[in-house]
Amino acid sequence: MGMKGKMRFKRKERGKNLKYFLLGAVGILAVAAIVWVLVTKLEGESPRIVMDFESGHIPARMEIPVTVYDEKSGIRKVFASLVQDGREVTLANRTYGQNMPGGESGVHEIDLTLSIDVREKGLKEGEALLRIAAWDLSWRQRFSGNLTYMEKEIVIDSIPPRITVLSRQHNLSQGGSGVVIYRLSEPCEKHGVRVGDEFFQGYSGYYKDEDIYLALIALSHEQGAETSISLFAEDKAGNQGQSGLHYYIQNRVFDSENLNISDNFLRQALPEFQSVAGFPVDEPPIDQFLFINQDLRKKNSEILLSLYKDSANTFYWEGGFTALPRAQRRAGFADHRTYIYNGEGIGQSVHLGVDLASLRHAPVPAANAGRVVFGDWVGIYGNTVVIDHGYGLMSLYSHLSGIDVQKDDFVSKGDIIGNTGMTGLAVGDHLHFSVIVGNVFVNPYEWWDAAWIQNNITGKLDEIAQRL
Repeated sequence: MGMKGKMRFKRKERGKNLKYFLLGAVGILAVAAIVWVLVTKLEGESPRIVMDFESGHIPARMEIPVTVYDEKSGIRKVFASLVQDGREVTLANRTYGQNMPGGESGVHEIDLTLSIDVREKGLKEGEALLRIAAWDLSWRQRFSGNLTYMEKEIVIDSIPPRITVLSRQHNLSQGGSGVVIYRLSEPCEKHGVRVGDEFFQGYSGYYKDEDIYLALIALSHEQGAETSISLFAEDKAGNQGQSGLHYYIQNRVFDSENLNISDNFLRQALPEFQSVAGFPVDEPPIDQFLFINQDLRKKNSEILLSLYKDSANTFYWEGGFTALPRAQRRAGFADHRTYIYNGEGIGQSVHLGVDLASLRHAPVPAANAGRVVFGDWVGIYGNTVVIDHGYGLMSLYSHLSGIDVQKDDFVSKGDIIGNTGMTGLAVGDHLHFSVIVGNVFVNPYEWWDAAWIQNNITGKLDEIAQRL
């Protein structure tokens, strides 16, 4: 083959290769286009609907937050409605993308608020069905898109709960306790008695009638005659009802005392707290004492006052509460203390219990029957036992040298739970005894008085039982 022939052959080969290359490129582009259509336009992942509405109860007016997600093709349309007795009420009907091929919304997350006004929508009390549907921009389902559909059975309840107070006159003392008995017109998510800024949960189960509840209530040492007391209830739909009641509050004046803080006391007391989180190890002893008396005291009290959430829905106790036998009563309830160091006041505290002194390491009996809900060391209180007597009533025993019970033990009145001591922030061997109602420290003297209990607690409970 001559030179010219070779050149013609090479040109022919290059043309053939170019043809194959172009055919291959077209084929690759075609495959890529098909893949793109399958992945983006014919994707099969349906939208996600997230609704923040767990209770299933709707009051007179309500807004329900709804979020719709579609991470691939995007959201085409969202529809929501309420159906009741065959009648459908539209809550939302929004379109975000086109219904034909090539339509793109660019919207992959949508936040909606379904506003429901029962009267405006012509709805009535009772059952209904909430429907929500969302479509994406996929070409599936004949270009209609992937569909997500959800239904939720709901109850329309626009009537506030009614509260009927059954107990009569409620006489309380500043720092004291009492009981309120009431009936609810319907089961409620939250109900009880407001005493100033405090709230005391109501409990059922004491009476056979499940609509009747009782709430042990308390006034703190700071709450006097000006304190407001009322009942409150909120049903599953969020409707709120309130009621007043007859009550009388007697003001009290509590004792005050100065306590001298010596260097010898600091050397004796501070080492027990060295391992406490946040303890200012490198600070002077008096600053360490201030940390204990202020910061740690607050944290310790919060731990103990939170235990009422674990209270049983029954009364374990019966009759008057007992005190430490053959003991002298030292510091009283709500005594206001000022700490003196080198002749100057350095801090204050309120003594929320009664100190009882007997023999060194004297056995400590349970003041009444109940279940142990706490038995451990807790800062300024030292070794401490807390007994639940039911319906939010608890007794506390602190500064113990040893603990003879464990959490969840059941004890009877008089059972030995430990021995007196001087653990925590204590001066001398003694028992610090407190009574707690809900999350408030109250005056133990009332609960040591069987006549007071009869007149203010059990007598009222029995009176209602006789009227039922």
